[in-house]
Amino acid sequence: MSARTVVELEALIAQLPAADQLRLLEDLIHRLRARVGTTEESEPFGSQLAIMARDRDIRAELRAIDREFAAASGFEGRP
Repeated sequence: MSARTVVELEALIAQLPAADQLRLLEDLIHRLRARVGTTEESEPFGSQLAIMARDRDIRAELRAIDREFAAASGFEGRP
């Protein structure tokens, strides 16, 4: 998938209400887990998640997303 397509998808998703965005993300996660057969014992996937969880850039991006959702929904998220 091209970077432009990803940017276009992100822009479309950003237009959705927060509840719809959350439902979409949950559905995508469910589909991905079903496709790759992810379970708690799935070591390669778990290892990748652990690496991502420690990545400063990814953590910064997650905080930015959290702030966007908080601003869109009026919810005060974690600092």
